[in-house]
Amino acid sequence: MAILTLSRVHQTGSPEIGQAVADQLGYDFVDKFCIYDNLRAAGEKWGKLAQELDEERPQLWEKYDREYRGFIALIESTIYHYAAKDRAVILGRGSAFLLHDIPQVLKVRLHAPLGVRIERVMLNEQVDRKTAEALIEKTDKSRAGYVLAIYGKQLKDIENYDLSFNTGIQTYAQVTQNLVEILKGWDQRATAEGRQRLNNRALTAKVKARLYTSPELFIPSLEIFHDGSAIVLKGLIHDPKEYHLIEAVAREESGGYPVRNELHYR
Repeated sequence: MAILTLSRVHQTGSPEIGQAVADQLGYDFVDKFCIYDNLRAAGEKWGKLAQELDEERPQLWEKYDREYRGFIALIESTIYHYAAKDRAVILGRGSAFLLHDIPQVLKVRLHAPLGVRIERVMLNEQVDRKTAEALIEKTDKSRAGYVLAIYGKQLKDIENYDLSFNTGIQTYAQVTQNLVEILKGWDQRATAEGRQRLNNRALTAKVKARLYTSPELFIPSLEIFHDGSAIVLKGLIHDPKEYHLIEAVAREESGGYPVRNELHYR
């Protein structure tokens, strides 16, 4: 089946459209509440971090902070988990870039004129025009900054998407119906190679999230990736205990999938 990612600027109807598409097709709807629930399941502190840092551009120090790396790893693992299940609508959080080369993923961008969005904020939030405009500017800037910092991509670049919809012209119901009809045939784009690539990445992301959030492990140089045949562990460690512990955790989390340990001592 197909997967839909929705990228958006503020107040373009993404929650309403995403939920409606998911309901009509029987898909999972992966929004902030779903992600928060998954992060809380990994530990209460991760749920709190999600509420504080969700789609916010990280400060330079945060990008290399242990907790922030774990936070991002958990979000990516959640996105990959639902994508690998198929039949998912995933809202924002760089999902279009994580899944950019998976054929059955329909990548959509929602936009609308600023004036329309200001009116929506004023109506929905019961604020004046100046406050509405400031809220839109802050939200759009934060989301774009998050994607640029984490994935090195410009969120607004239309070449990153398969389709775009102007919800200032089309109603939410019209966009929903268009997406439902497109998605019914989009799964025909799926390939065995693409599905395998997605499954490999989902398992690798699961291992990465476990290692990055394990309190007994802190290896700043640790890299975890899939090379096409195995999950690879690379980085500098200090002693044999770290070496064996990282490998043991990775093998446990991978469930017997091949893991190649390329860690070495400083």
